[in-house]
Amino acid sequence: MPELPDLVYIEKRLKNDLAGRKIERVEVKQPIVIRVMLKQSFEEALSSERIEAVKRHGPFLKINFSSLQMIIHFMLSGRFQLQEPGTKRIGNICFTLYLDNGLALHYGDNKKMGRVYLIEENRYEQIPGYNEQGVDILSRDFTLERFVKLIEKKRSQVRVFIMDQRSLSAIGNAYADEILFAAGIHPKTLCSQLFKSDIERLYNTIKEVIAWGITEVAKAAEPVEVKVRSHLKVRNRKGLACIICGTTIRRAGVLGYDAFFCPRCQPNYLEHFINWK
Repeated sequence: MPELPDLVYIEKRLKNDLAGRKIERVEVKQPIVIRVMLKQSFEEALSSERIEAVKRHGPFLKINFSSLQMIIHFMLSGRFQLQEPGTKRIGNICFTLYLDNGLALHYGDNKKMGRVYLIEENRYEQIPGYNEQGVDILSRDFTLERFVKLIEKKRSQVRVFIMDQRSLSAIGNAYADEILFAAGIHPKTLCSQLFKSDIERLYNTIKEVIAWGITEVAKAAEPVEVKVRSHLKVRNRKGLACIICGTTIRRAGVLGYDAFFCPRCQPNYLEHFINWK
């Protein structure tokens, strides 16, 4: 799943490469991911349309046409590829937009969990979760005061809270682990257990870790279909040594999701686990 730093990179790359391009042909291979909120078919609606803009909205990517919009929610395994003539295409392609400059924009999804909505302009109420996004953590609205108000009445575990897109838009699994590791907070800590200093540290860490992620993904400069994760410090590192203290990285289940953490750098005050020190 593209997470926020990935989406920032994808938005920039596609904005540069797609703006002003005309769609010459549309090919659909796996329509299961497509939701058309129009009277026309997906192919009919997009044929001869010109791409005007590419924008991000939380975990969604929005492609604007003259009077239509395509909203993509990549979910677990959706991805775009912008293929040049003569290069290898990705697998599990659901649909392709062939452009007037010879490029092909493929949408691939090997689990078919993503959703691609084609709507009339600004009909966002037709898209589940779109209008319910919380404060964008890259916007000026994401202030310490706003963050404190959001977290102060929460009784959930802190990892559950920071991944709740109705509160914060939008932190995924990988960066939730990195944020909590950098903040020194165990993923099963309750929001109500955090002191004022913890909350301030968590707020600052969210901003710092996401900014770091954006820089690292941009620095890698990979094609948009590549998921850049080599810079992560705890995510998917179960059994490896913590880069800070050398303790073995552990994995735990948090509301159905895998969470990776260092039991020494992120002590568990609720003692759900044995002491690994």
